[in-house]
Amino acid sequence: MSDTHVVETRGGEIRHAGDLQRFPSETPVPDSRDPLDTMPTGTFDSSNVHSALYDYGERRLFLRFLRDGPDAIYAYEDVPVGTWDGLKAAPSKGSYVNSQIATAYEYSKAGRGDFPQRGAIGNDLLRRFVYDP
Repeated sequence: MSDTHVVETRGGEIRHAGDLQRFPSETPVPDSRDPLDTMPTGTFDSSNVHSALYDYGERRLFLRFLRDGPDAIYAYEDVPVGTWDGLKAAPSKGSYVNSQIATAYEYSKAGRGDFPQRGAIGNDLLRRFVYDP
């Protein structure tokens, strides 16, 4: 991969295709559409991925990576439900992200400031995912 964006995680690194990167100003994170499905940190046995949330209505996958330092939330666009199901079933979440997600879908790094204000987010799952590590 010639142009890459690397996320340093506690367990290694996630390598994204640089040509798929978008910036929050180009693809703002709107309010979500139901239904949402979440994989909280307790369901993960991963040294790379902290938690994940999938928006079935928008086909948007949010991943929070395990890091020392600032949160690393990435939003992946137009992700099929089969990919979400594959992530949930994968024995290694980080390996699955590296092989099936990071180089296949447009993405943007999203910090808390890129999401609508807390009161504007209509869904409690998305609010908890963004604001409650």
